[in-house]
This record gives sequence, C-alpha cells and structure tokens, in this order.
Amino acid sequence: MSQTASRRIGFFFLNLGHGYDHLFMMLYPTVVLGLESQFDLPYSELLTLSFPGFIAFAAGTLPAGWLGDRWSRSGMIAVFFLGIGISSILTSFARTPVEIGGGLTLIGLFASIYHPIGISMVVEGREKFGKLLGINGVYGNLGFAAAPLIAAGLMQAISWQAAFLLPGIAAAVTGIAYLIYLRATPATERPTARARHAAAVAAAAAVAA
Repeated sequence: MSQTASRRIGFFFLNLGHGYDHLFMMLYPTVVLGLESQFDLPYSELLTLSFPGFIAFAAGTLPAGWLGDRWSRSGMIAVFFLGIGISSILTSFARTPVEIGGGLTLIGLFASIYHPIGISMVVEGREKFGKLLGINGVYGNLGFAAAPLIAAGLMQAISWQAAFLLPGIAAAVTGIAYLIYLRATPATERPTARARHAAAVAAAAAVAA
C-alpha cells in the first residue's frame, strides 16, 4: 500500500469516527420517545438517564488525550470504535432504566475519546489543514443529522433495541477493520513524535477557535 493511499484510508476512518461519535451520542434523544410505554415512566424521567453519559463525554476527554500522548493515538481510535460499538450493543440488551443509564454512560465515556485524539490525527503532519478539518466536520454533522433518522427508522421497523444493536455492530466491525488497516500500515509511515506534538498544538488551536 502506498503512503498516499494509506493516509487517505486513515483519513476516511477518522472521518467515519467523527460521524459515529455524534451519531451514538444522539441516538437516545430519539429512542426515549418510544420508551414511555415500555417502562411506564414519564419522558422527563427517562431523559435524565442520558445525563451521566453526557458528563462522561465531557470528563473523559482529558484522560483520553493523556493516554493518546503517552500510549498511542491510533490505538485510542481503535479503542473508540470497539468501545462505543460494544457499549451500544450492551445498551440494546438493557432491561431496566438503570441498565439503560449504565449503557449510555459507557457510550459517553468511549465517545469522549474522539475529539482530543481524532482531530489531532487529522492535522498531524499537515501544513495546511483547514480543508481537512472542514471535511471532518461535515462527517460529524452528518452523524448528528443521521441519528434521529436511524433511531426512528429502526424503532419503527424492528424495536428500540435495534436502534442501539445495529449501529453498535457497525462500529465494532469498523474497529476490527481499523485494526487490520493498522497492521497493514508500516510504522515508518506513521507520524513522528515531533509531528504529533505539532498536531496537538494545531488541534488545540482549532478547537479553541
């Protein structure tokens, strides 16, 4: 595999990850509309089940970024894909509101990995990255837009559990494909420590802006 092809494939995985990140965080706000009769609880009470997940989504960014710097950014993206997929699959098997809340918390925790790691990887080794961030942002916004459509469609066609199960399987399969891609990518084609540091600075500036 040429270096150009490898970078394009890696960029596609990062873009897909951004879409997944927002997709999984926004599945429940649609799914919850069909849970009132399922659990005989009011909408307001069911909606609060997502609160710990959003807290985890925010709080997890710091340890995720630290692990990316100390261990491996590409490894963290693999953890992101597999973790968010498995968490969504587990949520689909929830039988009580407490179990749903636990599943959503795990989804939020693994979703927190993407922004500090994924954005850094998008810009690392690049002198000009405005267009790349724009493309990556489009995928993230598509994840937002697709979430209610996917959740509502699967709920109507199958069940609310399917709205978590099938996207979860897709993310887990993507994680396996990403691991295969990493094994096929020589270490010499991966960014140097200096490039990773420059990427971290650029990503921080991009997020702050």
